[in-house]
Amino acid sequence: MKRLSLILLILVAAAGFVLAEGTPEGEYPNKPIQLIVPWGAGGRTDINARMFASVAPKYLGQPVVVVNKAGGGSVIGGEFVANADPDGYTLIAMTPGTNVFPVIFKQAPYDTLDFDAIGQIGSSTMAIASKPDRPFSNARELITYAKSNPGEVTYACVALKAPQLGFLNWADKAGLEFKHVPVGNDAEAVEAALGGHVDIAMTSSVATIISHVNAKNLNALMVFAEKRDSNLPDTPTAMELGYNVVASPFTGIAAPKGLPPEVLQKLRTVFKQVIEDKDFITVMNRVGESLDPKFGDDFYAVWKNDKEGYGGVVEKMGLAQ
Repeated sequence: MKRLSLILLILVAAAGFVLAEGTPEGEYPNKPIQLIVPWGAGGRTDINARMFASVAPKYLGQPVVVVNKAGGGSVIGGEFVANADPDGYTLIAMTPGTNVFPVIFKQAPYDTLDFDAIGQIGSSTMAIASKPDRPFSNARELITYAKSNPGEVTYACVALKAPQLGFLNWADKAGLEFKHVPVGNDAEAVEAALGGHVDIAMTSSVATIISHVNAKNLNALMVFAEKRDSNLPDTPTAMELGYNVVASPFTGIAAPKGLPPEVLQKLRTVFKQVIEDKDFITVMNRVGESLDPKFGDDFYAVWKNDKEGYGGVVEKMGLAQ
């Protein structure tokens, strides 16, 4: 109910951004823009999209209307936008589940790069954690133990999604072999580790382990972000340990590939303005979302990195479906 109330407040705020003058005929944009959310209402992607849509009209001069097109593991919404006219009036709230994973598993009727990147709003920090009673208390000890006991260390996470693909990418580069125990979500992975049913929990966000780490019920071993997470300042990244692995599920804004250069530049400029807007920052903080902005080509580079990294793991491990 609190989350729903917040969304309603955001929508009310969006209604307050009424411009005194419209955009001149012929200039972009001169009509409302639809922002497709390829997931259901109320989830993290949907909330991020609605927060963006509540502030963007201040700089676009037109309303941004959020439309949920869920289904097919977000492929339905992705296909709709990939095939839309590249005129700047149809955007998408992009996640790896929409433009990276479906293509890797050969399920999507479009390619990862069939979109123009506008910007990344945020990303989550994936992490591995274990109970203090395991034979290792940090990442280096885990690596040493796993090398001596190939295939015996168990890890729990959602199958064939960002957590497992990120974990396998690291394990492959480290030359380690683990045993996977599939679960339905991050919470179940954490519960499995806390209960001693598995050795490691691999989660898509540090938010799911931070309270247990602070209570000393779990040891945070490693994160898969570009830099250390502020909530776990003493926990190293995979890159610090010598493994070129970055796996951070993102949320951002994209458009059908082929936007006119001036329209793409306008959207990228507006995106930066929204990210730096005090109202946007305030509401993001209020719902506990962390900003991790990447602009234009830097966001596009994330897609390429994820496709190449995850795709290599899928092919090597024979996971393609």
